[in-house]
Amino acid sequence: MSQSFHLFQLQKVDTRLDQIQQRINSILLEIENDARLQNAREQHHQAGEKLSQIQRELRKIEHEVENRRLKLEQSEANLYSGRIKVPKELQDLQNEVAFLKRSIAGLEDQQIEIMIQLEEAKNEYDQMQKFLLQVEAEVSQSQAGLMGEKTRLENDQQRLMIEKQAIISQISPHILAEYEKLRQKKQGIAVASVEDSSCSACGAGLTPAQCQSARSPSTIFYCPSCGRIIYAG
Repeated sequence: MSQSFHLFQLQKVDTRLDQIQQRINSILLEIENDARLQNAREQHHQAGEKLSQIQRELRKIEHEVENRRLKLEQSEANLYSGRIKVPKELQDLQNEVAFLKRSIAGLEDQQIEIMIQLEEAKNEYDQMQKFLLQVEAEVSQSQAGLMGEKTRLENDQQRLMIEKQAIISQISPHILAEYEKLRQKKQGIAVASVEDSSCSACGAGLTPAQCQSARSPSTIFYCPSCGRIIYAG
């Protein structure tokens, strides 16, 4: 077989290897940047933050209610102890007791409102928790398919690498080096075929004499237009 034939076979293998690697890279990127999982995690995080904030507000009010109840108990104990005789002091203490009762009632109203908000936030958080688990299961299933595809591609990759080495062993080192240089300069396509008396890569027309040169088993013919190696079969 001619060197151009082996180069053409090598080009087909390399093209397929390039396609496989591109798909593997795409799979890895798709797994890493799955928007469904990122969005679900963000929603779950936000729901958790909202729940924690409301819980902190409730604890703060509960603490304030407890402090004012203690103050109220002390004030009422002083008021009804009989130790205070001065009318002005008794009036001030009565006013303080009344204020504490009003403020406690106001805080308890707030407490009820926040407890309602807390229940809603808990329900929202539970829903986001279920949603996240659902998305994780869906992503895991889809990623299992992607990982299965990746494994199959890697198996094809290994098989093609063995085939590539067998082809390379049939090509002269200096011609192989020229092929690799062309691959780098020509976006991975160093060898083109003749289709309708034209270069399949750039579309430039070839004369009958050039087509005949491309068929020669002893020489390497390059496209006069794009500089790629031409294989004419």
